[in-house]
Amino acid sequence: MKEQTNVYFPNLDGLRFFAFLLVFVNHTVICLGFTYPNSHYIFIRENFLKNGDMGVSFFFVLSGFLITYLLLKEKEENNRISIKNFYARRVLRIFPLYYLVVIITLFIIPIVKNHVPMNFPMNISTSTLSPWYYFTFTGNFDFMKNGISNVILSVLWSVSVEEQFYLFWPLIVAFIPKKYLIHSFALVIIASIGFRYFYTDGRGMLLKFHSLSCMTYLAMGAIMAYLATSEKVVSLIKRIPRWMIVLVYVVGISCIPLRLYIWKFGAHYVLVASFVPVVLALFFSFIIMEQCFSEKSFYKMSRLTFISSMGKYTYGMYCYHMIVFFALLFGLHLTGVELSQLNKSAFVAMVITAFAGTCFVSVVSYHYFEMLFLKLKKRF
Repeated sequence: MKEQTNVYFPNLDGLRFFAFLLVFVNHTVICLGFTYPNSHYIFIRENFLKNGDMGVSFFFVLSGFLITYLLLKEKEENNRISIKNFYARRVLRIFPLYYLVVIITLFIIPIVKNHVPMNFPMNISTSTLSPWYYFTFTGNFDFMKNGISNVILSVLWSVSVEEQFYLFWPLIVAFIPKKYLIHSFALVIIASIGFRYFYTDGRGMLLKFHSLSCMTYLAMGAIMAYLATSEKVVSLIKRIPRWMIVLVYVVGISCIPLRLYIWKFGAHYVLVASFVPVVLALFFSFIIMEQCFSEKSFYKMSRLTFISSMGKYTYGMYCYHMIVFFALLFGLHLTGVELSQLNKSAFVAMVITAFAGTCFVSVVSYHYFEMLFLKLKKRF
């Protein structure tokens, strides 16, 4: 097997960072214990700041795109895909940091549990969760079964979904002829829509966190990867006029808060909710394709050099930020700060400190822990 051509899309690093930022903002509002009885703040919080889950959805589309594109390129260059090497690379990238966070959450943080006050903003209980779900990358099913009993582990639900995706996706790309692949990806999306419509239990959580439900985003990214291997499609994207690009961004971003009001469809809520991820996945796919291939973009993410440089740390930032939240809040408690009475200035200072701490921990972890394993990827 000849060496695979290196594939790199520089504009995606900045998108990774902004996707994490959406998640981070969402979690600061939920977990840092700040309440402000102002109607304007409440409107902004409910309609914009709590849309951070869109960051996770974007990560899904991006993963589907990148993984499928790499697999297709490997298959094109070598006439086959090394399933063993694919799994080895994923294990070296995902497992070390993931299991470190699981161990810290299940075995180290509980040591100080008795010193955590009753009004602590973060739920860190481990009494109702099932540890084996997290050891086997099925934490999203614990999420659905037991609810959010531990907010630190809760963020790992999306990592579980991606690992489940990685488990079977290379087999699809490897063994299905390319001319049938796009039909296969479309069938996955149809199955995902059908699952959301027919198997919801009315709680909403099943709609969102089940692996098959999330496959809409991952498979849509895969379709974009398939299209990106076509010179005709890439040529078409290159020629999209700038005014159209701006229009899609404006309409897409404006529509995101509207998804919070689909309950107004009443009896048709489940049907509409089943198709909303398709619309969002299409918008996120457009962003990825436009950033990768358009020659008339109004702005390329790679121009934001610092933010783009932080893109490679976003996996760590995603996994660590809840631990940083806990450490910050627990530290304030030990110094006598009343967490339930924070003012605006204190909250802003906490957010800045938490973000800086998350970046610092992630950079250190990447270079002095994760790289120990990432260096081994070149063997595969």
